[in-house]
Amino acid sequence: MGLSSPVTQWVAIGVACAALVAIVVGWRLLARRGVLALLGRAASLIAVNLTVLVAVFLVVNSKFGLYSDWDDLLGIQSAQSATTTTTSGGGTGGTTTVSDPKAEQIAGYDGRVFRAQVPGPASGVTGTVLVMLPAGYGKAPAPAGGYPVIEAFHGYPGTPQQWLEAMDVMPSVDGAVARRQIVSPILVFPDLEIPAGRDTECVNGGPGEPQLETWMSKDVPDWVESHYQAARTASSWATMGLSMGAWCANQMTMLHPDRFGATISFGGYFRPNFGSWKPFALNSPAGQRLDLVTLAKVSPPAVRVWALASKSDSLSWPSTSALAAAAHGPLQVTMVTQQQGGHRTSIWAGFVPQALDWLGENLQGFAPTSA
Repeated sequence: MGLSSPVTQWVAIGVACAALVAIVVGWRLLARRGVLALLGRAASLIAVNLTVLVAVFLVVNSKFGLYSDWDDLLGIQSAQSATTTTTSGGGTGGTTTVSDPKAEQIAGYDGRVFRAQVPGPASGVTGTVLVMLPAGYGKAPAPAGGYPVIEAFHGYPGTPQQWLEAMDVMPSVDGAVARRQIVSPILVFPDLEIPAGRDTECVNGGPGEPQLETWMSKDVPDWVESHYQAARTASSWATMGLSMGAWCANQMTMLHPDRFGATISFGGYFRPNFGSWKPFALNSPAGQRLDLVTLAKVSPPAVRVWALASKSDSLSWPSTSALAAAAHGPLQVTMVTQQQGGHRTSIWAGFVPQALDWLGENLQGFAPTSA
């Protein structure tokens, strides 16, 4: 039985229920005095709790695809990757020197990470962002035209700190800069859950709902450009995301090629995957606009996509592989395929250096030779 099989889940739930019934029925025997009875009670309680935890884990794993199979869970066979590239065509403004005086410095991270509230004149949304500045920002001259910018999106459920903690992005960025693979960038991490707890898919809601696509594609970049020494051209702006955040990154870049030149997708997808909140039907004009696979076929934008997906990841693989098959000029897709592997940050974090190297090689504003 497969790790994510419904049969496996129901067997685990059945075993947990049976263990609970058994302990209730046999409690009179276990209630006797003596060491053996005490040990029996302890063992029974441990067994019930373990079976319940196993059942809960299997259900959660099936929903989120954290581990693809038993070998993945046990670490018996590591995920192997092979890179295939579809190439179809392809391929500075002013800067400011001020920073946000209201930004709060986050402890640690070499004093380079700040938290700020970003208002949205265009969207009406005000949300939290974290900003990670390049090493030596404000002490050394900025690159000609300003620092390139990566707007990075967390998963659901999650917070912007996923990038600093689970994905450990700072050492990866600094390593790529030290290897002269990229120009040192500014990274911006918006909070995607507005309102809190909602799987927003980063879309504009209906009347009275937050307009998150507008906030993330216009208001946040405008705020960054007005407060930091940021470049102002699409060739110096990229998006990056994991899971739901990778969908957001893909959406922002492919629907706004005038703002972003490339996207990096870790376990993402290219059609929205709404949860309980559904602002519109997928077959409505608003929903059809978000079908990025169809967009790649019919009217491909002049952007570049780097996408990591596992064949065993039912969330990311179908639409990512479909996008790679559909891509043609001027859209360029680089797809990194894992033969097996789950849907989790412990896998994706190891690919961040590779993705950053790709970015420096494929987007002019991130290339060291353009500094």
